[in-house]
Amino acid sequence: MKPQNKSDQSKLRIRLMLGFLLAIQGGILIFLWNLQVVQGHTFEETIHKQSLRRIRHPGSRGRIFDRNGIALADNRPSISVALYFEELRVPGRSSKTIDRIEKMLDEVSAQIEVPRKLTRKTIENHYHTKRLLPLIAWEDLDDSTLARWAERVGPQVGMDLLTEPVRTYPYGDLLAQTIGYVGRGGMGGSEEETYDFYINEMEGKAGLELVLDEKLRGEAGGELVRIDAASYRYNLEAEKPSVPGQDVRLTIDAKIQRLCERILDEETGSMVVIDPRNGEVLAMATNPRYDLNDMTPFISHTVWNRLRQDPRKPMINRPVREQYPPGSIIKPAVCLAGLAAGVDPATVFNCEGVYYAAPGASPMHCHNRLGHGPINMTQAIERSCNVYMWKLAEEIGYDPVYDLLENIGIGQKTGIEVDYEVPGILPTDAWKKRHYNDVLRKGDIANLVIGQGFLNVTPLQMARMTATLANGGTLVSPTLIQGFRHPELSQEVIPIAEDPGFISPEDPNPARNLGWDPQKVEAIRVGMRDVVMSPQGTARRAQVEGLVYAGKTGTAQYGSPGNRRYRSWMIAFAPYDNPTIAAVVLIDAGQGSGIDASPRMKLLMQALFGRTNRG
Repeated sequence: MKPQNKSDQSKLRIRLMLGFLLAIQGGILIFLWNLQVVQGHTFEETIHKQSLRRIRHPGSRGRIFDRNGIALADNRPSISVALYFEELRVPGRSSKTIDRIEKMLDEVSAQIEVPRKLTRKTIENHYHTKRLLPLIAWEDLDDSTLARWAERVGPQVGMDLLTEPVRTYPYGDLLAQTIGYVGRGGMGGSEEETYDFYINEMEGKAGLELVLDEKLRGEAGGELVRIDAASYRYNLEAEKPSVPGQDVRLTIDAKIQRLCERILDEETGSMVVIDPRNGEVLAMATNPRYDLNDMTPFISHTVWNRLRQDPRKPMINRPVREQYPPGSIIKPAVCLAGLAAGVDPATVFNCEGVYYAAPGASPMHCHNRLGHGPINMTQAIERSCNVYMWKLAEEIGYDPVYDLLENIGIGQKTGIEVDYEVPGILPTDAWKKRHYNDVLRKGDIANLVIGQGFLNVTPLQMARMTATLANGGTLVSPTLIQGFRHPELSQEVIPIAEDPGFISPEDPNPARNLGWDPQKVEAIRVGMRDVVMSPQGTARRAQVEGLVYAGKTGTAQYGSPGNRRYRSWMIAFAPYDNPTIAAVVLIDAGQGSGIDASPRMKLLMQALFGRTNRG
């Protein structure tokens, strides 16, 4: 019986083991069926996705033209030598491929006579992170290097010439601080997460290039690339073309802009020319300047340090980013405040050459220390009488002066399409309390009405004030933009005057009529005309034969008594009867308006109106 029992037990164990093995096998079969059949589509889709890479290609940048179609910012073809890793791969370790690339670079460097720039570390980094993209070995080759390439190198496996657009500024330093410059940039935001790789594009870094970057940059395109197991390009699956950026037409007249820059010569200063009929800025010059082509495609440390350490601050756009005491050019506005307060322009104040803002105060002197005698408003502007302004302010108080200056935009940004515009300073009791823990006193107001003390303005604000005087009381908004051209037309060369594709932007700050009495304002305008045209006028040296125009000079002192310097101003509008320009000249460190500003205004008027009038 025992042998039989042992046999049965063995058979039972065998059956159990067989059942266990069958159960395991069945489980494996079920798992494989689930993996391959039920979830097979999901895994196939995942593998498909993992083998695809999205590459972003930027659109070409829109161009910037002046009002007459002269290109101020353009794109030129830059030819570089590019390496394509998928064609240079060597089986085995990555070091073999990198060795092959290094050897090729050394050979080509000798043939084209240009030193090798890529290090082994750079090649390795590109291999491990961006091998789907071409690696630039030499960029922006000149004509002689290209000739040597064609003669000695020619077509190479894995190496070819690549043409890319690069920003160029045909006139170098013309309007430099306003146009600004570009540099290498990324995408940023959610778009960067959409792509696996992207080619860096030009991005606005300053000036209009920065302010209008979104319109100039255009719309990027891309490629959908399939890669193999080693992450090399295998096939191009899909492609979306990029859309070029919009072209921009400025209000600037390049000829007038260059004229102003030449008139400034070597002096540190600025000039603004504006059309008083619509606020279009025809020129906005500042000196010193810098060459925009030195800033692209990137700024070298040498250039950057030179510009940054220059005490004359060549990168500052002075007409909008610097604020100064206006000196006597503010006097027409102070007289307008008197008119608004009910003072008759024929009202006479006696100028004895000295004035006391308060009992016991230090004496304040007129330009003519002997005094101008009895003088009315028109004569006070013509001769730039300080005493008249002090007595006028004493009669009307500060409130009408403040209201008038605020109404014409002093102490406020103009809203022009530039970066970093400053508002200037139009002081109040609250302002002085914040900065000096005091209120405005009679001496402060006396200084203010002759353009000294706490009052600070920008040259562009003074240009707008002059335009408002020129047109009789309409406050225009300075603008630099005439229109944008649709991207589909951006790369076509079409004369601007004949091109209907430019669309004017909506004006966020429409012109505003200030409601000035034309007859009363004419007293101010006549005084400004006499500043230039009268033998007693302070700008008589700015006269231009055959041209009747109006102006006002001003000098603001600064510096220590032993090192006294002057900011020399002149504002003007012309022709007198039908003004088509309003202009400002400012010399930062001059000797006086009659020496520095007036002769430069004369040069401008001679050039613009010496032969024919602007219409």
